[in-house]
Amino acid sequence: MNKDYTIGLDIGTASVGWAVLDPNYDLIKKNMKIKGNGSKKKSKKNFWGVRLFEAGETAEGTRMKRTARRRYTRRRNRIRYLQEIFQIEMAKVDKNFFYRLDDSFLVPEEKRNERHPIFATLEEEIAYHEQFPTIYHLRKYLADASEQVDLRLIYLALAHIVKFRGNFLIEGKLNIENSSVKETFRTFIQAYNQTFNTQENICESTDIEKISVLLQERLSRQKKAENVLKLFPEEKTNGIFMQFLKMIVGNQGSFKKYFQLDEEFKLQFSKDEYEDQLEGLLALIGDEYAEVFADAKTVYDAVELSGILTVKDLSTKAKLSASLVKRYEDHKADLEKFKSFIRKELPDKYFEVFRDEQKKGYAGYIENSVTQADFYKYLENLLKNVEGADYFLDKVRKEDFLRKQRTFDNGVIPHQIHLEELQAIIGKQKHYYPFLAENQSKIEQILTFRIPYYVGPLAKGNSRFAWSSRRNEEAITPWNFTEIIDEGKSATAFIEKMINYDSYLPQEKVLPKHSMLYEKYMVFNELTRVSYVDDRGEIQYFSSIEKQEIFNELFKKNRKVDCKLLEKFLKNHYMIETAEIKGVEQRFNASYGTYQDLIKLGVSQEILDDPANEALFEEVIKILTVFEDRKMIREQLSKFDSYFDQNILNKLVRRHYTGWGRLSAELINGIRDKQSKKTILDYLMRDDDFPRNKNRNLMQLINDEMLSFKEIIEQHQSVDQSADLHWIDVNKVDTKRADTYR
Repeated sequence: MNKDYTIGLDIGTASVGWAVLDPNYDLIKKNMKIKGNGSKKKSKKNFWGVRLFEAGETAEGTRMKRTARRRYTRRRNRIRYLQEIFQIEMAKVDKNFFYRLDDSFLVPEEKRNERHPIFATLEEEIAYHEQFPTIYHLRKYLADASEQVDLRLIYLALAHIVKFRGNFLIEGKLNIENSSVKETFRTFIQAYNQTFNTQENICESTDIEKISVLLQERLSRQKKAENVLKLFPEEKTNGIFMQFLKMIVGNQGSFKKYFQLDEEFKLQFSKDEYEDQLEGLLALIGDEYAEVFADAKTVYDAVELSGILTVKDLSTKAKLSASLVKRYEDHKADLEKFKSFIRKELPDKYFEVFRDEQKKGYAGYIENSVTQADFYKYLENLLKNVEGADYFLDKVRKEDFLRKQRTFDNGVIPHQIHLEELQAIIGKQKHYYPFLAENQSKIEQILTFRIPYYVGPLAKGNSRFAWSSRRNEEAITPWNFTEIIDEGKSATAFIEKMINYDSYLPQEKVLPKHSMLYEKYMVFNELTRVSYVDDRGEIQYFSSIEKQEIFNELFKKNRKVDCKLLEKFLKNHYMIETAEIKGVEQRFNASYGTYQDLIKLGVSQEILDDPANEALFEEVIKILTVFEDRKMIREQLSKFDSYFDQNILNKLVRRHYTGWGRLSAELINGIRDKQSKKTILDYLMRDDDFPRNKNRNLMQLINDEMLSFKEIIEQHQSVDQSADLHWIDVNKVDTKRADTYR
């Protein structure tokens, strides 16, 4: 084709559309030959079309399987470490004990030793299960027993504890008596007031003790939320505070209305996808809301934990196991009552409820993975019109009927509670078995040790998923981890792995999304194209002085700046009575929120505004973005001990930011125009001209032929273009989010 033409592409996830246009944007047509025996030899065809293909799949499935393999491998390693400690002493008692446990997953014909999975004889096996119907019966017995107990029983209890060791959401020591709903709710109220910055804060002096009691009552979840809301008469039943209360009691919270979202956004702490859904919501509303959601989740965990630790007997050293034993006994007693009731009142439903595993009755609940929620719905429909069913329906509404020992809410149990039971068992038996006293520290480390996320997988060699730095090639165990792994170098490598590269300057790393430099750029890049219609009806762009005043008076003092605030500012400062704002809808997308966060943490405005401290705060924000672990954050922030007092450092350790920007510091405030010596940020802040301010944004600045930014960027992008393209160059391109650069 000799004519000029343009090819337009519409590239989607499962298709590519194309069209060929002439300079007037009309579709190009051409006569095409038609093969075959027909009379028509040519046909005029439009040069456009579409190619369909199967959408690409993410690596989520592979990642989930890889994560599960690692989790199971680490669990097996914990059991192996425990067996190594018990090996010599166990051989004196029962030399085949561990072999039988290893064979317990095999069919009888393939077992290497006795057919019974735990003990050598059928009599011992029966006696064990009669005395200890569940492992929690055994754990409670050992934690409270003062007499010497069979070493095999001690191992079984400790193995169960280190195998299912609880979560690590709470750092340091935990006093079970003080794992308080009261304190966590008070922290939530403070975070709520700070985050939403309402005209009238939620009263922190409200009777928190009464709230704690209401949240732990055996009522329906909705009723608990309503009862707590009554203590806050200024809050509406459909307001944002009520949505958090719903989540705290275990129901769904809806956030579409408050945040004015286009689609419904419902969150529930107990759902597996909660973290992903929260990340999606924060991407829309801003990371400044992350802390209040985290504190609400802490209250939820405390409420659920209080529902598990129902035994208040101070004589037992195993409150978790005692509570689960009580749950077992209640289940047994209620099941007997329920069976008798169904036989008497609904005999024709007995088989369906207790034998048919395909239904959502008791058989399906126990044998066929029917969830507790579905089982309760089934019971409500079954019993709602049956006389005498009030006892069962009341327990169903309270979610306290025929509960299993292992349920979804066990995920809220902190590892410290399991650790206390482990310590109690060893404390009772170490007098009879001295090796337990000698190895108590190691056994506790098996339970408490976890590989820090910033160290990553411990694979040797050139695994593309590993970045840890080793001091030597010895096998890693919980008690030599710090000697083998260089945590400092591993953390540095983790930072490098986390941060993407600037698409304009491929050798430069992007800034954190909440970097004050990046937020300042975002504010001025948006503000520079905002205009207003003055009292004479003329459109005016802000001068550099006006922009700086708006930045100081509005963005430094308000987390969100809307058109009303800007109009009020123009009226008060420039006597413009009827300013009509152009270039922004209801409010600015950009925010200088990190500045306000640091002010609230106690950092003085003078220190924040001092240009000499810019690099310091950029490093602080990078640490708070990269790391989640408070121990590592505290270690990384220790270099700033001389700049901040301990109170501010402690508050910084608890702060965490998420997300990364798209641009580097070098692009925003590094490269300079050859003639004016100004950076891009300088131009965004000061781009005055006469008779009309230019006020160019980023794209206009880097494409302006009168400036040298485009030339400098092209030079950076052309470095080593003559060399072959390697996978590592492609790897620097940010392709994690398909919708990032639309």
